[in-house]
Amino acid sequence: MSFSLNYSKCEIIVGLFLLNLFGYVFSQCSGSAQTLTAGQSIQYFTSPDYNNGAGTYSSNLDCQWIIDSNDASYKVILYLKNYNVACSGDNINIFDGNTVSGTALKSNICGSGASDKIVTSTGQYMTLRFTSDAVNQSVGFEAAYFSATDLSGTGCTSEQTMTPTTSPQYVTSPSFPSLYDVSSNCRWVLTVPAGRVQVEIIYSDIETSANCAFDSLEIYDGDYVCENTKIAAVCSRYPSGITGTYLSNGTSFLLKFKSDGSVSFTGYLIKFIQVEEAVSSNPLTSSDENGGNFDQLMLGIGIGCACGATATLILVFIVSFFKSKCRSPKIASPRVKTVEPMNGGPHMRTPSVNGSVDSSDSISHSRNGFIRRPLTTSRRSSMIDGKSHGFLP
Repeated sequence: MSFSLNYSKCEIIVGLFLLNLFGYVFSQCSGSAQTLTAGQSIQYFTSPDYNNGAGTYSSNLDCQWIIDSNDASYKVILYLKNYNVACSGDNINIFDGNTVSGTALKSNICGSGASDKIVTSTGQYMTLRFTSDAVNQSVGFEAAYFSATDLSGTGCTSEQTMTPTTSPQYVTSPSFPSLYDVSSNCRWVLTVPAGRVQVEIIYSDIETSANCAFDSLEIYDGDYVCENTKIAAVCSRYPSGITGTYLSNGTSFLLKFKSDGSVSFTGYLIKFIQVEEAVSSNPLTSSDENGGNFDQLMLGIGIGCACGATATLILVFIVSFFKSKCRSPKIASPRVKTVEPMNGGPHMRTPSVNGSVDSSDSISHSRNGFIRRPLTTSRRSSMIDGKSHGFLP
């Protein structure tokens, strides 16, 4: 006796999809945990039948997910993005390690919300267990996760220069993914010999404050600090923290992170790569085009001679304006190492006994060419308990 099975490709694909779907639910909710491999980009998983927050999970579930950072030197960060779990007998428990017998990191989570549920493992693994009873089912949860380690390098002891390539590299806040250090002052210069730099903020969890007065991550377009080149100031909690991609106008970005003496959070993860410059697809090569361009050149020279004086004055004004902006007393020299030294600077003025500055301090030039000016009553830095409170008009 023999028989044959004749199925179309469409039927086979649908069958495999259904098998995979039911196998997915079975593997994580019927006594066998599902293993998820974390990377340095944020991924998501949900409870069964979550359906973007519009579904309902089944009764009598016992589901487990093991999250593996895939590297013994990396930890796992997990965030309950949304959850709505009946408290009558359903709950979420998160454990350190790859079994439910590990140390509990969060216990008996139920109800609804998404506030302050960031959890970090102490090692390579984390386990989440979700259980439901026979009554009162609800929506379930959605969780975000990724792997993390401290990639701050030497940027918090002295300015660190890094060279992006076409392969992704990463930089983080100090002590990431643990709470960042208080009183931090960190700088990284990302510079390429040719092309441009692309920076992506993957994750940010920084103390929130008005105008980022307490803790902040700042991105500057260039390799120095100038208020006109600041393109981002980040100071908000995850998941409301700023994320996004930035492309430099030149060959460099400068990243600056500072924190005050109290309150810290998990910090940030940034990816950076080198982006090649696009090559023009219409180069001028023919002799006719070059001949035509010669006539245009002569016309341009004639017009330029007539308007040269005016254009020169406008150019001088523009250059002077931007130089004054980038070298104003609020920012001082545009070079970071001179403007804002990591551990104080060599050109410090000593106040007299009554707190005023010696008026005999005269204008002089330092070796690096920057002008040192005396402090006067019309432009001075207000100092209280050793802390600068900005320049007074």
